[in-house]
Amino acid sequence: MSRFPLGSPPRLLLLALSVAGPIALAVTSSVGGPSPAAMTKLEPALLRAAADTPEDTLAAWVEFTDKGEQGPADLARRLAAAEQALSPRNRARRLRAHVHPLVDALDLPVESSYLEALRARGLVPFGASRWLDRAAVRASAAELAALADLSFVRHLAPVEMARRSVDPDHAIAVARPARAAGVASVDYGLMQSPLDQLHVPAVHDSGYTGTGILICVLDEGFNYFDKHEALRDHVIPPERQRDFYRGLSTAQDTTDPTMVHGTWVLGIMAGRKFGTYVGAAYDADYALGRTEVRSFERPIEMVYWGMGAEWAVSLGAEVINSSLGYTTFDAEYPSYAYADLDGHTTTVTRAAEIAASKGILVVTAVGNDGDPGNPWHYLSAPSDANGDSLVAAGAVDASGAPASFSSYGPSADGRIKPDLAARGVQVATCGTSGAPDLYSARDGTSFATPLIAGLAACLLEARPRWSARDVVLALRASATRKGAPDDRVGYGIPNGLAALSGAPTPQVARLTLTSNGPNPVAFARGTGRFTLAVPASLCGASASVRVRDVLGRRVRDLWSGVVSCSPLPMTWDGKDDDGRPVSAGLYLVDVRAGNERATLRLVGLP
Repeated sequence: MSRFPLGSPPRLLLLALSVAGPIALAVTSSVGGPSPAAMTKLEPALLRAAADTPEDTLAAWVEFTDKGEQGPADLARRLAAAEQALSPRNRARRLRAHVHPLVDALDLPVESSYLEALRARGLVPFGASRWLDRAAVRASAAELAALADLSFVRHLAPVEMARRSVDPDHAIAVARPARAAGVASVDYGLMQSPLDQLHVPAVHDSGYTGTGILICVLDEGFNYFDKHEALRDHVIPPERQRDFYRGLSTAQDTTDPTMVHGTWVLGIMAGRKFGTYVGAAYDADYALGRTEVRSFERPIEMVYWGMGAEWAVSLGAEVINSSLGYTTFDAEYPSYAYADLDGHTTTVTRAAEIAASKGILVVTAVGNDGDPGNPWHYLSAPSDANGDSLVAAGAVDASGAPASFSSYGPSADGRIKPDLAARGVQVATCGTSGAPDLYSARDGTSFATPLIAGLAACLLEARPRWSARDVVLALRASATRKGAPDDRVGYGIPNGLAALSGAPTPQVARLTLTSNGPNPVAFARGTGRFTLAVPASLCGASASVRVRDVLGRRVRDLWSGVVSCSPLPMTWDGKDDDGRPVSAGLYLVDVRAGNERATLRLVGLP
């Protein structure tokens, strides 16, 4: 992903004009034409794409300068209204996770007048993100040039394209089991072995089956979920179903019967046909978000996953299960490389991290590209997300050995990935032909992910004061490789009963960056002030502090050096590396020291 600094110097304008004939022509032929400053809003990758396809419309992100607030008082009013509007469930989750402040600028909606201005130009947004303050449109080169001249447009970039990490095609039909005799507790039928591997039945026997926990499943489609015998008892109301691709309040697509991957995943958690098929969290509540289309041949646009995550947070969900992953892309499309799987670059990874920062536990599949000979054997996004409330799930077989297809870690910045592992080989799933009593066994990290998410939901029910972080740390502490994590299964296979019996891991001294000045800060009248504190284990380590914008682009390298054990105060004057004042908006102040990282969110005002 291009790191395009804010307010780029004129030499980049010359480069832009040299590589982007269509947009350059649009600029010079328009009345007055956009200013050179406006042209710097166009990311070079977008300019190159326009040059390559001059006759086509391009999918582009239009990033806005602000949320429409009219000064500090108006922003404070909007934040107070957003906090007042939090549902009791959403508020309780944030309080458990000690989210502070309880709401911030990320919780404010995209300014409606900006979206209307796009529509007035014939550019109907097909996606929008309040967290990243932007909308996705399809526009010609001339239209992009015109957008760059709008005062409320901060930046224009191509919509990222990605290929899905595909589950191995090893499905086989399995027969419904005969009812076992003399079973002391629940007869799990076809799910007995995968759940036994995680000691989930023992957690259920302790009285915890996910009751009261809301799991939001983000996937490609949920056809027939209300028809299958193992799922039809779950009533999922329309307000907890959403098709982000089509803009509908249903998770089923009657025009495409193949949209069933989400149904397979849902059943592994929610299945409730005793004696035949029982899932890991069969008494939990569920929300279903379709965030993808079934397209394995061509890259797909990375727009809807983030919208689904925002929706999950707004619903008050405690867990997100995402068995979708995105990997390498064709050179003809705006692309990422392994180096970009660093925990903060891809669109979906940033969305996952923001979701976790709002107190939600995010469980994602690490990917299915680990087979020998696969040129891309690395993890997929968003499993590279960085944080202690996120789990990247790898796959093992019935014996606990790593599945050959399960993607490898570490992340590009060297963190252990995957985090945990569960059964992903020949896992029984609900049938997909519409017949109510068919089952099939399938392979993929897609099916390991809901096993871990379901177990996590049971722990959240059992320990209502635990945060997502507490659950993740308890699962890691219970896992088979907790003392020697690796890049195939991470900390290993968790033991649900041991995690249930354990106490929350005490808060240890950690790298922190805390604000000790106004936030939001009006840069015209003051500076951002914060203090870096390091634990004893990092004293003497090399560290760096960098300011990024909400799209992950470098704005300012504030400091680098060796940290001592004494708190280190620092300031930022609201200027970029070239000394130019930055626009109003949300900024991320990142500190890295050793293998640890901390981030402070800072809102800049005009």
